Amino acid sequence: MNIALKSCSFYVPENIVDNQFIIDLNSLKMKASWVEKRIGITHRHWASEDQAASDLATEAAKKLNLKDFNGSLWVSTISQDFYTPSTASLVKKRLGIEGNAPAIDLNGACAGQIFALDCAYRRLLASDEKEALVIATELRSKFLNKHDRRTVFLFGDGASAIHLKKEEGDHSLHWVESLTIPSDQYDIFIPAGGSREPLTAQSIEEHKNKITMNDGVGIFEKTTESLVEVINKLIHEKNESLSDYAYFMFHQGNGAIIRKILENLNLSEEQTHINFNKFGNTSSASMGIALAEAIELGKIKKGDKVMCLAMGAGYHIGVMSFTWGGH
Repeated sequence: MNIALKSCSFYVPENIVDNQFIIDLNSLKMKASWVEKRIGITHRHWASEDQAASDLATEAAKKLNLKDFNGSLWVSTISQDFYTPSTASLVKKRLGIEGNAPAIDLNGACAGQIFALDCAYRRLLASDEKEALVIATELRSKFLNKHDRRTVFLFGDGASAIHLKKEEGDHSLHWVESLTIPSDQYDIFIPAGGSREPLTAQSIEEHKNKITMNDGVGIFEKTTESLVEVINKLIHEKNESLSDYAYFMFHQGNGAIIRKILENLNLSEEQTHINFNKFGNTSSASMGIALAEAIELGKIKKGDKVMCLAMGAGYHIGVMSFTWGGH
């Protein structure tokens, strides 16, 4: 009996925000075409005022065949509805999932869905449970300083859902790895709102409750170097070769990072799917959104061996390997 990645899906809000909207919002003296060329994005989806993380997560999960689902629920998010209760508990209720299996939130930043999948996978290995649901849901637009040019063009909202199930067959998860490179350097973070610096009127006025990016170049270099190093190390440890894989799916931090990693690994762009241009960086949801869309478009075919990779703030790195069994 294997643990299979049975199905995956995604949902993005209906509200599409193009570059010109942001330019007009900030009265910027630049052209939308320049933003597209420089950053590699034409538009992104931003949630409406009445949408929260649980709404996006629920919509993504509804696209899966979860009739009579009975297993654990793992929700990766840094955009939770509330500090407490967990967003996962809200989603479990809204999906009508029965039973007492846990519903747990997890914060692994942009690598969060693979971290959550790692937890779900190991719980299935260690228990008699038959299935698990792993969701990533993010509303980065609500944590953006809409007037900060360094970040406002980059981020979008969305959710992705992955159904794991024990079943016979040669399609399965081969392995999942999650690791953290400790660092006291915060290249991208939200300074205020936690116990280190609770919210005050002053911190809100200074936008310290919004995403802060200190070193875009440093993020690019750290991500490309670290991911390539980790991939090569894992491939060696597992006695595999990159040529064993038909497809590589990345967190959509931006298109340039993905292309640089492909170049450093001597892989072609045809071996991945890049959708940063129309969804932006949806943090932990982005890898799953790209994976679900690639499957939907027929780029990933039955029997393909796939590697998924993501790196997030705090320097969390997640990697998983599976063979796609088809719907």
